[in-house]
Amino acid sequence: MTESQSKSKWSTNLVAITVGWAITVAGFIWALASKDTDYSSRISRIEIELIDLDERLDVAESFRMEIRTALAQIQTDLIWIRKELEND
Repeated sequence: MTESQSKSKWSTNLVAITVGWAITVAGFIWALASKDTDYSSRISRIEIELIDLDERLDVAESFRMEIRTALAQIQTDLIWIRKELEND
């Protein structure tokens, strides 16, 4: 092997090693970016579900208060009816 062939082989090997490392680093960056995107997507879905559950809880609380008010009115009416019957 001559000196020029040796330099040519050495520079080819250097380019191959550099390209290999570049592909490896790009792969790691791609994996991290896709993992970050996946986590962001999951967090967004959880936030949407949390907002939906909060709204449903507000509706349930409102419904519970309406039922409590109706029961208080019924109790008041029953007390009035009992007093009327006792007076008769």
